[in-house]
Amino acid sequence: MNASLRYRPDIDGLRALAVLGVIVYHAFPKALPGGFTGVDIFFVISGYLISGILYKGVRSGDFSFAEFYERRVRRLFPSLVTVLAVCLVYGFFVLLRGEYEQLGKHVAAGTLFIQNIVLWQECGYFDAAADTKPLLHLWSLAVEEQFYIFFPPLLLLVAGKRWPMVRILVILLLASLIGNLVISRISGSADFFLTPWRAWEFLGGSLLAWWHFGRGHEEDVPPLRHLLSLAGALLLAAGLILVKEDGSYPGWRAALPVAGSLLVIEAGKGAWLNRCVLSHPMVVWMSYIPLLPCPR
Repeated sequence: MNASLRYRPDIDGLRALAVLGVIVYHAFPKALPGGFTGVDIFFVISGYLISGILYKGVRSGDFSFAEFYERRVRRLFPSLVTVLAVCLVYGFFVLLRGEYEQLGKHVAAGTLFIQNIVLWQECGYFDAAADTKPLLHLWSLAVEEQFYIFFPPLLLLVAGKRWPMVRILVILLLASLIGNLVISRISGSADFFLTPWRAWEFLGGSLLAWWHFGRGHEEDVPPLRHLLSLAGALLLAAGLILVKEDGSYPGWRAALPVAGSLLVIEAGKGAWLNRCVLSHPMVVWMSYIPLLPCPR
């Protein structure tokens, strides 16, 4: 059995697709109406990669909360603090008093990783337009960090009690997915911004990581690897092109980028699309665009 999940350049390429989807959507929304589904792709990748690290620590018995969160801080805070500082300085000169006060509120929320909650509370008829909030994008970072506040202790508890890991993860995934479907019809803003209704996307990646980690499966060559990769690519393309922004996302439509990402990862680095397209050095290089928090 492999000690941990090994580096795969095709996953970096998949992350590049997620980043570019978000960039194109914000720059040319009509050209790629579903580009925002890149965030869902990223959540799956994050769940897969970070869970592989967690499983290794839990299985070996040397997992350290301090080391795990210290690594997260070292990876995230230099870029985060830079962005927040630049926004504060620039905003001091160009924003009105009320606008600058709102910016200060969002800077504090970004620092505490609760930007998603603040934005959810601000949703309303009289709220400022989203494109006037320079730190809007930090909501996805907040969702990710909130997930990883609760997930590692859960893994340690399950491992310590020798409870069935997969069964518990599946139950949590289904509970989050069903909650997502229900809340999407009640409150689109809550469904979009709040971590409980996004957790199933991370858990999908986490379950795939457990499948690979527990069986040493990442080095296997799935017999239908090319078809898996192609099917995944078609689902990702459907999400990026066909999904449109409205008040009911994520809802069921998030299954397109989530399932597509899982299929592409499961296909393995030997599949033609993964090997020749996603693993291309130029594509891998683009995954380092500092738009989204990238787990490595």
